Amino acid sequence: MELTIPALVSQRAAANGSAVVLRKKDRGLWKAVTWSDLDSRRRAIAQALKAADFRVGDVACILSETTPDAVYADLGILTAGGVSLALHPEAEAGQVGAALRETACRVLFVENEEQLDKALTVRESCPALVRIVILDMKGLREFSDPGCASFKAFIERGVPGEPVAIRPDQPAAIVGGAIRTHAEVSAMVTAATQQLNPREGDERLAVLPMSDPLERIHGLYLALSTGVVSNYLESPETARENLQQLKPTFFGADIEAWTRLHARISGAAAAATGLQRMLYNWAIGAGHGNPLANALVLRAVRRELGMQRLRVAYVANAKPPAAVTDWAAALGVSIQSVTT
Repeated sequence: MELTIPALVSQRAAANGSAVVLRKKDRGLWKAVTWSDLDSRRRAIAQALKAADFRVGDVACILSETTPDAVYADLGILTAGGVSLALHPEAEAGQVGAALRETACRVLFVENEEQLDKALTVRESCPALVRIVILDMKGLREFSDPGCASFKAFIERGVPGEPVAIRPDQPAAIVGGAIRTHAEVSAMVTAATQQLNPREGDERLAVLPMSDPLERIHGLYLALSTGVVSNYLESPETARENLQQLKPTFFGADIEAWTRLHARISGAAAAATGLQRMLYNWAIGAGHGNPLANALVLRAVRRELGMQRLRVAYVANAKPPAAVTDWAAALGVSIQSVTT
């Protein structure tokens, strides 16, 4: 029988708690979190949910960019026996309200002041919602509301105790619009592992929202299951810089991201001198199997993109346009299409 995601975290924390499971870029530095840290944080959130009268089978939602705090909230919800739904961070207030009502969401984790404003706008129309938890209190120092709590204050109210027993047939997460049991999530992770063949110690950069199954299943949960280290952006605006710095070996992105990367390099080549443009076009035509093309052009392009070490690249369900996949292949990057 496959382990549930909380059980996987517990098992890895017990086996090698000091190993790094994730990092977050913060003020120029990659700050590491160990398996033991992750395990204690998801347990603390589960205990806090219990104190908020959150019961097995209840739904909690996350309205946030993809950050470690959002990951802790997700794992805490699963550990409490709840059903986790990640909402797209760019969802409008009306869309957020509709999701909260449809799922009878009881606890909502919001990233910051911007997301809190959306939640407060629709709160009156969401009768099941009993608590809003704010992950980042920047700009909210004077804010006070009996139905809201900072992440820190919420966790401090937790009730100590053992995590609830979770059965494989219990609902775990809403992924791609469907409620998935713990067994189904485990099966999806197994299938993703077989598709992508990750290795222990691979490094990935999370660039997609947690509402995207490619990030949730083929990213976060696959990484927890296989020992891939997850790295989180300093902000969405620093994705290009963080990609260059991290040089991941394992990278899942959407078609738009690959199209933008292609357009950026192609645009730079078009703006170069005639000789440089001719050399670039020749090297792309020759491909990475040509040692001279590699030495003169392609190695520098991979370095500019942060793809010197890239081993596995993937998108969901359909490949990018042929011009993009052919360009990536010339760089030595094969973009796989996986089923979500």
